[in-house]
Parts: sequence; C-alpha cells; structure tokens
Amino acid sequence: MSLENLFEAHQVDLYRDQYQVFKNLTLAIKKNESVAILGANGSGKTTLLKALNKEIYPASKPNSWLKIYGKENWNVWQLRSMIGYVSDDIYKAYTPEVRGLEIILSGFHSSIGVHGSIQQKITDEQLKKTKEIMLELNLLSLIDKPLFKMSTGQQRRCLLARALVNDPQTLLLDEPTTGLDIISTFHYLKLLTKIKNRGRNIILVTHNLQEINKDIDRVILLRKGIVIADGPREKIITAKNISLAYGINIGLSMVDGKYLPYAKG
Repeated sequence: MSLENLFEAHQVDLYRDQYQVFKNLTLAIKKNESVAILGANGSGKTTLLKALNKEIYPASKPNSWLKIYGKENWNVWQLRSMIGYVSDDIYKAYTPEVRGLEIILSGFHSSIGVHGSIQQKITDEQLKKTKEIMLELNLLSLIDKPLFKMSTGQQRRCLLARALVNDPQTLLLDEPTTGLDIISTFHYLKLLTKIKNRGRNIILVTHNLQEINKDIDRVILLRKGIVIADGPREKIITAKNISLAYGINIGLSMVDGKYLPYAKG
C-alpha cells in the first residue's frame, strides 16, 4: 500500500440501497492529485465519493480492501476533519432557518447546525477562524441571514466555507455548481482555483464538462459502475470517450480552455 495514496480500493463491491453499484472496483487516487469523476446519472459518481468519505462501506469479502490515507479503519469524525465535503445531501439536511454563521461553524464538528451541547463546545478560536473564512469568501453579510433567504450561490459558498474550517488537505465536491447560473458558476470555479493554488487537492464529481479546467489533473470516467477511462485530463476528455460514457453521439470543442459538448446526428 502506497502512503502517497489518498484512496485505494482493491476488488471492492459497493452497494447503495441494496443495489450493487460497483463490483470488483480497483482504483487508487494519490494525495496530491486533483481529480474529476465524470459520468451520467447512475454511473456511480456519488457512490464513489461517499465511499471515499466513509459514508458507505464495502461489502466484506476475501482479498478486498478500501483504504483512506493508508488505513482501512478510521474514527469517522477524525477523518472528516481531514477531508472537507460539499454535497447537496448536506444542504438538504439543514433547516431553512439556520443562519450562515451556524452553517459554517458546524463544520468543526461535522454536525448539522450548532445547537445543544455542540453550541457549548464552540471556542473563540473557532469563531475567529469562521469569520476569517467568511471574509475570504465574501460571506460576512450572511452571518445572521437564514438559509432560505440566501441565493443559491450564497448557499453553495456557505457549504464550501463549512468544508474549509478544518484546513483539510482534500476537498470532496459532489456537483457543487448544480442550480447556479452562469455568473455564479464562474465565481465558484474561481474560488476553487484559488483553493487549489494554496496546495489543496480537489476531488470533483460532475456531469458538467465545463467544470473540468486546468485545475484538474486527472479524469475518471464512469459508466454504470465501471471505470471506462482514467488518466490525464487532456487524454481522457475526447468526443469518443464522452460519447461512450453517456451513450449518445457527442461532439466536443474547446473555447478559452473550456470543454463544450454538443449533440451530433
């Protein structure tokens, strides 16, 4: 087992809701790689991310393992302080009335909100760090703003800030720009570039080719629970591979360093 690996799966079977998504998955992701996991709905993208975050576990069988940072067994709360996670599932778990400051503070405890005993554990240092991140991400105006009054872009940036409070080396992003308009998507991707340039690696789950830019080193292409292509971005993102992944005839062009797919025939 290489200590350079963030994630290593060997002959792993993964299930969600008793449905087998992956069979005999063998895959490794290095600590310093920024990776996009790309595929159509139902291809296994989110399942793979949840396995990496220890939200789901592989089926037990001989000669099979799944290791994160070189270990099979983790205190999940310790691991989640090392890996920041942004997903729509987290957003949906919050009540509409929760306020911006509470969303971001809750990242220190991997909780949904900071009520009850968790509220008593919030330190002055955590509060200071939270406000520093809110300043950096232009979120200070949302300290007392409830979630339901925020724009979609503000909500997404709050979740990103929540993922950053523990200074994680790795960010797991599950379709983070879903629901954003073009301008908000542009600003969000600029934030990710800034984060990547500070030495963090990003694991991005997406079906949007326009999110896969120069910040992504490697692309893993999935179709129905099978890795059909894996390698450097410029070699994997081809019209042939994308057509195979999505099961339709797709053309591909590039404008200003962004991939633009279009239907053919």
